[in-house]
Amino acid sequence: MRPSLEQAIAAVQQLPNLPSTTRVVLGYLNDDDADINQVVQAIARDQGLVARVLRIANSPFYGLPNQVQTIHEAVIVLGFSNLRLVVTAAMMTAQKFPGLANGVEVQRLFRHSIAVAICAAAIGRSNKLNPNLLFLTGILHDIGKLALMATFTAQYEEVQSLRASGNLLTIDAEAQVFGFNHATIGAALCRHWHLPEAIAVAIGDHHSFGGDDDLDPSAKDYSAFAEVIHLADAVALGLNLEADPLAAVPPLSERGWIRRMGSHEKLNIDFKEIERLYQELVVLIDGHS
Repeated sequence: MRPSLEQAIAAVQQLPNLPSTTRVVLGYLNDDDADINQVVQAIARDQGLVARVLRIANSPFYGLPNQVQTIHEAVIVLGFSNLRLVVTAAMMTAQKFPGLANGVEVQRLFRHSIAVAICAAAIGRSNKLNPNLLFLTGILHDIGKLALMATFTAQYEEVQSLRASGNLLTIDAEAQVFGFNHATIGAALCRHWHLPEAIAVAIGDHHSFGGDDDLDPSAKDYSAFAEVIHLADAVALGLNLEADPLAAVPPLSERGWIRRMGSHEKLNIDFKEIERLYQELVVLIDGHS
């Protein structure tokens, strides 16, 4: 039976809440003026996070001659950018979404999210928008998919079947099965977790641009972050770094492109650099999650 939007939001809000420690750590990591000692003290309150951070800092990925033994050393080794990814990955584990069964699909989803995060940060820098917050938003932009997969497993399997057999975009398949899409659910979940409103708005609106090119520019006041995530999502899907055989680029907002990229026909970002960063981050997360 198809749940109403209200029922779906109520259901995903029953998922385990975001630990207050995680919110505090992410808040510091998104502040360019954050004191490293504040970050260290915040991480130290969560022993699970401490273990994960130390494990990754001591991984072969960094190849350090001596073992990292303190959180302070680990934060220095990882840097705020990698640490932000580690903390966010801790949010998106099977423990938080216990109903997830399709490991391959979840892995693809997280890899796509990494690609979107990298693209969003790059576009954000050229638009003088906070690249750190955009990176986090990119990582979380499809969190509604995870929530729906975990909460309405059978219905989401139907979404995947429709997507495969009907050559449909995910949001169109979701609309057929649920009557709404993962962006709306993701925004509701971010608000339930008390994440910054800019993230919730961007996640909720990042699929609201396709086919808008003939609209009056004043028809809707889309957020700058939502436009960036919309563009980054399309770029990441076009690159298909996660190797999804069903990956398809959604309709791209020409108006959003012009507002974010000006009249340039090409993105002012280095695709080879994006791929390099992507491969590094995937190794970091896949090998030590």
